[in-house]
Amino acid sequence: MRIAFAMINCNRRDGSARAVNEVAERLAGRGHDVHLFARKAEDLDLRLVTWHPVPGVAWPEVADFQSYHARADAMLKRHDFDIVHSIGPNTSRANVVTIQNIQPAKKIILDRFAGTERVSLARRLTRWLYLRVTSAAERALYTRKPSPLFLPVSRGAEKELRSWYDIGDAMVRIVPNAADTAIFRPLAAEERQAWREANGFAESDVIAIFSGGEWARKGLDFAIEGVARCHAPNVKLFVAGDDADRSRFAELADRLGAAGRVIFGGFRRDMAEAMGAADLFLFPSHYEAFSLATIEAAACGLPVLATRINGTEDFIQPGETGEFLEHDGAQIAQVLDRLAGDAALRRAYGAAGRKLVEEKYTWDRVAEMTENAYADFLKSHESARL
Repeated sequence: MRIAFAMINCNRRDGSARAVNEVAERLAGRGHDVHLFARKAEDLDLRLVTWHPVPGVAWPEVADFQSYHARADAMLKRHDFDIVHSIGPNTSRANVVTIQNIQPAKKIILDRFAGTERVSLARRLTRWLYLRVTSAAERALYTRKPSPLFLPVSRGAEKELRSWYDIGDAMVRIVPNAADTAIFRPLAAEERQAWREANGFAESDVIAIFSGGEWARKGLDFAIEGVARCHAPNVKLFVAGDDADRSRFAELADRLGAAGRVIFGGFRRDMAEAMGAADLFLFPSHYEAFSLATIEAAACGLPVLATRINGTEDFIQPGETGEFLEHDGAQIAQVLDRLAGDAALRRAYGAAGRKLVEEKYTWDRVAEMTENAYADFLKSHESARL
């Protein structure tokens, strides 16, 4: 097959972009002619994938999207591909779309926290414009006839797709996110000890790791409150990532008397090592499509403690791979206290989570699922023409 991916920027830092890199390389390795239309192509083997640079205005975000969308449409029109695979509504010429989130659904959550964010009026305006423009692009592409093939990353993402847009009898295949199990893995004892010592943790500390930006949406305030209310004094929260509103969360930790137990680690290049050296993954998020960090944490052998949202509903098996949390600091503290005092239970959860990732959430399996979905889609359209 001749396959084109449309993604504004490709790298292995951002979740959506990482999925493109991982799948594109594997499909190329399977003998397909794979092309990438993107502004940037980082951490991608360009011996396998043909990159078509897409110039445009990179800021603000709404201009970035609009200029990419227009230029990608024009560039793709000059080529003949079997599959044009867009991550969200990046191009109107897509016949396959990965659904990482639904913009109107995400907007509801963002609006809920708008009053507490310390962001400028200009930032609020550009975000509003971005959500408005991308929502319109979603509607145009997702309700188009003939329908594209939809690849939501979770059951929840599929439910939101069907709830917000009339997609009729369009073909839908759930293709989840995944983890690189060679990179994200349990650490050997000496590796674990070295990371902990280098980052100021004692071996007796029970590290709950939180990952990502957009801290209000991801529920960092509840994670901080949960740690603050723990009876186990050795439970520490390591926050990997950053946020423009960082000072507000630092003030919250201080106000709750947990400043010494909450460590703001900033953006990490050693994310796999940080997870491998931790003891628990703590993620009381309000909204996700299917958090890559959740799968990567499980691949590192961590129990996954998260709210019942898109993706975690598919992954967490309570009492086996992790536990569901509530947006309630007291409930989170109870879960943390129980696991902090039971290392054997943590190891059992972690081993079960690692096994589940190896069986169902590897990039090799995701590439195979994607390839099979393409073949089914093209076959159905060929049959329809006969």
